[in-house]
Amino acid sequence: MLDFDRFMKILGDARSVGLTAPAFGDGDSVGTQCALKEILEHKYPKLKVRIINETACPRRYMFLHHADAFEISEDILREDPSTWPEIMVCVDGNFERIGDDTMKIWDAAKKRGQVDHHAISGTDIYDFRLYQPEAAATTEIVFDLVRKLGLPLTKTIAQSLYMGLIFDTGLFKHSNTTPKVMRIGAELLETGFNHTQTAEEGLLIRTPPAFDLLKTVLAESRFELDARYVWSVLSYAAYEKSGADADDKEGLIDQLFLTTKCEIAGFYFEIKPQIWKVSFRARKHWDVAALARTLNPQGGGHKKAAGCSLEGPMSDVLSRCHKSVKALLGT
Repeated sequence: MLDFDRFMKILGDARSVGLTAPAFGDGDSVGTQCALKEILEHKYPKLKVRIINETACPRRYMFLHHADAFEISEDILREDPSTWPEIMVCVDGNFERIGDDTMKIWDAAKKRGQVDHHAISGTDIYDFRLYQPEAAATTEIVFDLVRKLGLPLTKTIAQSLYMGLIFDTGLFKHSNTTPKVMRIGAELLETGFNHTQTAEEGLLIRTPPAFDLLKTVLAESRFELDARYVWSVLSYAAYEKSGADADDKEGLIDQLFLTTKCEIAGFYFEIKPQIWKVSFRARKHWDVAALARTLNPQGGGHKKAAGCSLEGPMSDVLSRCHKSVKALLGT
């Protein structure tokens, strides 16, 4: 049973709160932070609410209300620590993944909370939390908070919540799309925000450099185990040559996953020399969140969509990942 009243009381009794999330935000983490900021500022006008992350808000989500309020932890560390948030809340993931700079602010807080739906979060310890692993997205939990406490559902809050829903359900096509999710989506649409813009800008529109990345990913794609395992790699050199930014890689793995016979797709992206972001997608009964955790204990995500960070030369990283995927698939 989620204790929404306790969650709000703890925040309402504070002078300041910082909302954070794992680095390299996605549609669910950004949507959750934007919605919570508006909700808390309406409920507690005297509460100072800051959104503080290791990395800037991805460009594609800047149309959301409060996306322009995102602050970078590196900048906050230059402030007097007495101005840092009294309470920190991590959304849509584990606090271990928020980044080194953000962790300093997190550790300095008097209380630490969480709002999340990822199964791996069940082992974490927080002072207070809203945790519902059955939720399709973290924004689903925030929607329940709004409705059960009778808080206003504004057009801008609804748009932020919808962004999280469509991101984590893949525009309502993933297996986590429940009847409840569809009912929530309909209720959010009734507020009148532009849902077409939200889907296109948040998930679908691509820049010219993104097309260059796609060409590289397709050229490097490989089909193994009778096309049950489809993967591709994007080196840092190719990434730099394209002129793209990290935001441009969104959706690339879907081009691999949505192929005939594919059961697991792997996308290996070298974000910096020998620093890799690994992403997996799965269908059938395969659990790629567990797979990601075997590669890095801090990895994880959803059962059908997960990832982790790895370090090392390309040959070593690919060898480790291929071996793990093939073992999972039973070869």
